[in-house]
Amino acid sequence: MGDARFDLSALSLSEMVRCGAELRKAAREAASMEEAAQTVADFLYRGMTDAGGRRVCPLVRLFVTRRWDALGPEDRAAALVRSARPGTGPPAPDTRCLALVASRGSYPPWQDPDTGAERFALPVSSPEALQQVPLLSRLIERIGTGGGPEQGEGAGGPLPSRDRFEALQITDDARTRELWGREFVAEYGIRSALAFGGPLPDGELFAVLVFSRVPLPPRTAELLRTVAVSTRMALIPGGPQPPGGTGEQPVRERAAATEALLGALEESVQRQAARLETLVAELSATARELRDSQRELQRREEQLREEADIVETLQQVGNALAAELDLDLLVQHASDAATRLTGAAFGAFFYNVTGETGESYRLYVVSGEDRSAFDRFPLPRNTEVFEPTFRGVGVLRSDDITADPRYGRNAPYRGMPEGHLPVRSYLAVPVVSRGEVLGGFFFGHPEPGMFTERHERLATGVAAQTAVALQNARTYRQERAAATELQRHLLPVLPQVEGLVRASRYLPATRGTEAGGDWVDLIPLSGGEVALVVGDVMGKGIRAAAVMGQIRTACRAYATLGLAPAEVLRQLSTLVDDIAPGRITTCAYATLDADRGRLRVAVAGHLPPALRDAYGAVRLLDERIGPPLGVGRHGYTEQEVPFPPGARLLLYTDGLVERRERPIDAGLGELRELLAGATGEIEADCDSWLEALTRGGRHDDIAMLCVHRPAAAEEDGRAVVVREYPPVSDAVPVARQVVSDTMHGWGLGRLATDMMLIADELVANAVRHARTPLRMELRRAEDRIVLEVTDSSSEEPRLVTSAPGEFGHRGIFLVDAIAARWGTRRVAGGKVVWAEVAA
Repeated sequence: MGDARFDLSALSLSEMVRCGAELRKAAREAASMEEAAQTVADFLYRGMTDAGGRRVCPLVRLFVTRRWDALGPEDRAAALVRSARPGTGPPAPDTRCLALVASRGSYPPWQDPDTGAERFALPVSSPEALQQVPLLSRLIERIGTGGGPEQGEGAGGPLPSRDRFEALQITDDARTRELWGREFVAEYGIRSALAFGGPLPDGELFAVLVFSRVPLPPRTAELLRTVAVSTRMALIPGGPQPPGGTGEQPVRERAAATEALLGALEESVQRQAARLETLVAELSATARELRDSQRELQRREEQLREEADIVETLQQVGNALAAELDLDLLVQHASDAATRLTGAAFGAFFYNVTGETGESYRLYVVSGEDRSAFDRFPLPRNTEVFEPTFRGVGVLRSDDITADPRYGRNAPYRGMPEGHLPVRSYLAVPVVSRGEVLGGFFFGHPEPGMFTERHERLATGVAAQTAVALQNARTYRQERAAATELQRHLLPVLPQVEGLVRASRYLPATRGTEAGGDWVDLIPLSGGEVALVVGDVMGKGIRAAAVMGQIRTACRAYATLGLAPAEVLRQLSTLVDDIAPGRITTCAYATLDADRGRLRVAVAGHLPPALRDAYGAVRLLDERIGPPLGVGRHGYTEQEVPFPPGARLLLYTDGLVERRERPIDAGLGELRELLAGATGEIEADCDSWLEALTRGGRHDDIAMLCVHRPAAAEEDGRAVVVREYPPVSDAVPVARQVVSDTMHGWGLGRLATDMMLIADELVANAVRHARTPLRMELRRAEDRIVLEVTDSSSEEPRLVTSAPGEFGHRGIFLVDAIAARWGTRRVAGGKVVWAEVAA
C-alpha cells in the first residue's frame, strides 16, 4: 500500500488530489467491493498524520447501504439485535439499511462476541440509526434527494443523487463527547470526527467515518469531497471479471466515477479560485489598509517621537532648573531649552537682578545666535510691543510682527535697530512669580507664521518652571548671604602677631545655606606666646553656630588664663557636656612660643595638625589624639615639638581633605604632598592648596589656619639674655645690673630704669617665696621688651591693697603701673611671672 502520509491538520487542495490518487492506486487490485472498502479503511488509518508524522486516526469505518433482503445472515442478526425492538419482527425486504463493510482500529462495543468481528446494520431511517450513528445519518440525509421519476423516495428511505458527494465534521469537544461517549473520547484522545460519502454505481450509498486526535481546520470537510469521489472510484472492483461477465459494466461505472471526480475537482478548483480571488481582493484591500496604516503609524510615530523629545526636554529642563542655583547658568539653560522647543531662529531672556545696594538692573542671555551680534544694541524699552511682556500682562504671539499696528511706533528706531536680525514671527512670554515680573522670553524667526498655539503653550510651560527656579535661586542667594554673614560675625578677626605670618580661610559648602560649626582662632598670650585653635561642631544651622560661638568664647577665656593645651581641652569638654550634650565637637589647640621655637599641641578627636619644618619635611602631629569634646570627662595629653625659623603649621577641618569620592586617608596623603612642595607667599599657597584639594567643589564647610615663622635674615645673639641665680638676696642687685647693661647695649637706655624696677620686684619675690634656684630671661622683640622670672613656687602675685603701715604687696602695684601687660603662667615645676614694656 505504500507509506503515503498526509497532515490532517493542514490539508490543501493539492494534498487532497494527491490523497485521492494514492487512495485509488491502493485499491486498484481489489477483487471485490468489500476488499476495496477494507483497503480504503487501511489507507486512511495509516496515511492520516499530524505535523510530526504521527498517526492521528485511531478508528476508521466504512459503511454502505443495502436493502434488507440483500444483507447477509450475520448482518441481519446484528440489525435485529441493535434495533432493540424484540418481538416486532424483521423489516420489509426493500428497507434500506446501513451496514458496516470495513473497519480499521478497535472499538469493543461493535465486536461480535461469538466471532470477534465487527458487525453493524440498522435501517437508515430508524431511530436507532439516528441515535447510534448520528453523523452518518445526517450525511446520508444530505446525500439522498427526493422527487423525480428516477430519484424518488423508496420504501426503504431516500435514494442517492448520482453526483452528490458530501462531507461533514465535528470539532467541538463537548459535542464529540456527547455523540460517542466520554470513555471512547478520553481513551483515544479524540478531538474531532469526519464523515464523507456519496452514491455508488448500483444506486446505494457509501459513508466513511474517521476519528482524529488533532483538531481539524474549518475547510477540511469541503476539501474531502474530492476524496469522497476517489473513494467511490476505489470501491468499484478493478480485478478479474467473473465468468460470463462482459466487463462493460465496470468500465461504464469507472467512466461515470471519473466524470464525477473531474466535476468534483472542477468544483473544488472553482471554489478555490473564487476563494483565492476573494483572498486576493481582501489582501489587496488589507495591503492598502496596511500601507495607509503604516503611513499613519509613521506619522504618529514621528509625532510621538517629537512629543517624547519634547517631554524629555521639558523633564530635563525641569530637573536642570530645579537643581541649578547659579542665576546665570539657570537663565541660559531656560533660554536654550525654550528656543529649541519653539523652533525659533533665536531667542533671548531678559531678567531683572537686584544688586547688593538694592538697585534693580536688567541682564539678558541669547540662544541660537552669538551674543556678540546683540552687544551693540541697547536693552529693549517698554515700547508698545515690549510693554505687555515687561509688565507681565500676558503672552504676545504674532505671525508677522511687522504688520502689527504697534510695531515701529516708538522712536528712535521705529522698529528694530539697523543691523538687527530680521524678525517676522514673534513670540514673547513673561516670567512672573507671585505677582512680580522676574523677566521675559523673546523668540524670533525671519519667516512669518512659524509660532503656533502649541509653541506658545510650551514656552509658557518653560516660563513657569523658570519662574519657580528663579525664585528658588534668589531665595538661595539671600539665605546663603545671610548664613555667610552670620558665620562671618561669629568668627573672630585674627590679629597680627610679631614674628609670625598667618593666613586663614573660612569657606562654606558649595551647596546649602545653613551656617556651620567650623572655626579657627589665633589668640595672643602672655610672654609672647600665641594660641592656635581649630574646631568643628557637628551639624548645621543656627544651633550649631551658637554652640560654636560659645565654645570659641570659652576657649579664648581659658587661653588667657594661661592654661596648658591639655587643660584647655579638658575644660572645653566639660563645657560642651553641659551646654550641648550629645553634640560632638572636635578641636585642636596649640600654643606657639616663637621666641623659643617651641610648639605644644593637644588634639580632641580632630584631624592632626600638619607641621612642615624648614627643610620641607612634613609630619602629622597625631601621636596623642584624645576623644572628641563632650563625650565624657576625659583627660588629654599634649606633645611638644620644635618650631624653628622657616617652619609652617597648618590647622584645618575635615572639609579640606574629605570628599565623597575620596577617602580621608587619601586626602591626608595629598595634603602632605602639597605641603612638602615648593612654597611661596603664604596667602597664595593657601589658595592653591584649597583649589587642589577641593577641585572647585565643597561638600562641607572648610576652616583652615596656616602659621609661618620666617627665617631671620641675621640671627642676633643679644636678642635674648638668660641668667640663673641662687635664691639669695644678692641675686637682686646682680639682676638689676644685668638688665641695665643689656638695655643700654640694645640702645634702649631710656627704658633701663623702668626695667630695673620690674626686675627688682620680680626677682625679689622669687627669692622670698621660692627659696630655690630661679631663672631670669630678658627678651627683645620689635615693639616690646619682655622680662620673665621662673621659680618653683606655686604662689602667684596678686594686686592686694596693704593696710596702713604695711609695706608688703606694694611692689606688684609698681610693676602694674610700669608694664604694658603682666601676668603669670604655670609651667612644669612652678610658674613664670612676666611683664612687657613697649619699646
